[in-house]
This record gives sequence, C-alpha cells and structure tokens, in this order.
Amino acid sequence: MPRCRSAAEILCTVPPRDRAVLLRLGLDLDDHEVAELFVEGVRAADTSIAEQERWERERLC
Repeated sequence: MPRCRSAAEILCTVPPRDRAVLLRLGLDLDDHEVAELFVEGVRAADTSIAEQERWERERLC
C-alpha cells in the first residue's frame, strides 16, 4: 500500500502550468470542493498504480 500523502502535499506538487490547464477546464484547485475531489482522484490513482506494480512484480517471480 502506498504511503498516504496529505492533501496539502498533493496539491503542492501540481505545477503552475498544470493548474492553469485545469483552471481553463473549469477546475479551480483553490476551490475547496474541487481540490477535495482532485485529491481523492490522485489517491485512488496512487492505490491503483501500487496494485498494478505489485501484480507485475508477482508475475515476474
């Protein structure tokens, strides 16, 4: 299981250029509800990626 990153840590890793793209798409990460949804999605992706890596390691053994 990947280390659970804090919401602040996740949001701080979004580069300004990506924030601008998200804003043009209507996703303002300064909006609490949008940021919460974004963080939830990143955490789900982290979990899914970790599970895929674990599966791949097991298949190589």
